[in-house]
Amino acid sequence: MASPSDIWSACDYAPTAARLRPVSTLVAAELSRRMPSPATVVDIGSGHGEGVAELLSRGYSVTAIEPTTRIRTIGQRLAPGATWLGTQGEATGLEDSAYDALTSTFGSMFCDPVAGPEEWARILRPGGTLMMTAWDQEGFLATMTDAMNDAIAPDRSTQTPPHMAWGIDEVARERLSPWFDHISIEHLDLDWSFESVEEGMQLYREGSPTHAWMADNAGARREALWTALRDHLGAHADDSGRIDSTTGYALVTAQRRRDTSR
Repeated sequence: MASPSDIWSACDYAPTAARLRPVSTLVAAELSRRMPSPATVVDIGSGHGEGVAELLSRGYSVTAIEPTTRIRTIGQRLAPGATWLGTQGEATGLEDSAYDALTSTFGSMFCDPVAGPEEWARILRPGGTLMMTAWDQEGFLATMTDAMNDAIAPDRSTQTPPHMAWGIDEVARERLSPWFDHISIEHLDLDWSFESVEEGMQLYREGSPTHAWMADNAGARREALWTALRDHLGAHADDSGRIDSTTGYALVTAQRRRDTSR
């Protein structure tokens, strides 16, 4: 079974990180609106550190969790003021009730949906803030995921992948409610455009580790996967070949229950 580090080391992450930067900025800004610094923050799935750098710039003390070594090394260079750890988001190794807030830009959604929330609640102080983003069921990436699933398993009905289910309001509430209250979910859009189909395919092959890893492990369905991705891009292209699109995501916020008996 592949580890998260195997998947996220499949190719260069920088092009994907650049696309996610606006959301990293939004998360840091939203946290600063709700929780003034100084405060202690743990960031899950910190990637190349764009979100960590934003948090540091707002005066927070940040512990960054990033299990993939090649990605973490870049993050440490961008945000050296944080404490960087190579642990997992469901097993951080951090102290109980040690943090005022936990943030994540499309990282925590890959954690185990049961063990993750329990771990986040454990390391947050009662009343502490959780703020995470996850892809929802609207827009470019949702239909792309469907196309990929159809290409890889054309004869099987496929369920929503666990990480994509975080974007379904009732699922997110169910996963968090044993440990968190004041759960709020806002659905937003992120630009997901390409100058051409070829630019999109270059991202998939060279700048999106999840796509590269899936292709490397698709076996006999490898070419069907690439064809499905190309066709999906083509279906969104205008007459000039440009793809002007957005993808939906959920901004999920919650508060660690003050009743610490759970």
